[in-house]
Amino acid sequence: MLVGFFGNSFALIADGIESLADVVSSAIVWTGVRISEKDADFEHPFGHGKAEAIAALLASVGLLVSAGIIVVNAVGEIVTPHHAPALFTVPVIVGIVIVKECLHFVLSKAAQRHDSGALKAEAWHHRSDSLTSIGVLLGVGIAVFAGPGYEFADDVAALLVTILIVLNAIRIARPALDELMDRRVEGSPVERVEKIALTLDGIEGLETVVIRRMGRELAAEIHMEVDSNMSVGDAHALSHEF
Repeated sequence: MLVGFFGNSFALIADGIESLADVVSSAIVWTGVRISEKDADFEHPFGHGKAEAIAALLASVGLLVSAGIIVVNAVGEIVTPHHAPALFTVPVIVGIVIVKECLHFVLSKAAQRHDSGALKAEAWHHRSDSLTSIGVLLGVGIAVFAGPGYEFADDVAALLVTILIVLNAIRIARPALDELMDRRVEGSPVERVEKIALTLDGIEGLETVVIRRMGRELAAEIHMEVDSNMSVGDAHALSHEF
């Protein structure tokens, strides 16, 4: 942001604001992941898995706030005549792209290792940031090298940043909201549960199988059909076998 300020590039300032929001959102997500790994306790008998989704949702809200700040200021810059960005801002943006690609690589590996949706979202967030910075580089490059009359390209690049920020926020928020609202999980997890259940002696059928996500874990609720002559005690024991 300081380079953008002294280099007269609002696109670079916007990219800096977005990067600052990234740092804050990453810290929030990491905190959520750590909390979600805690074991169940008396106050939280179902565990802390939803902390990860809450963290992802907070991160997306932070991104939307930063996008709003950038839009207001970028529009003001477009309608106000100003000088083109300084030449030294161009290599700085190139360095930013390299750093963000490195962050994407590190977080992608961490997401695979921890099987974390929130970390995966953060990794792709940094990849999107890298693409955004390339757009900023294009806008600043036009403003710097095209000459007088093209100063607005820098501010248009700042608006481009906000579009990608909003798209990122939506992409992060949707799965988090699905998890917090207990949206059912479809596909192979349900099929695996059904296959395992029907191999147990005493289970004659399955009326319903509902699976929902809780952080990195899946919680299943199953309505099993058993022989009508089976005792309650035997049915209870059968449910624990599963």
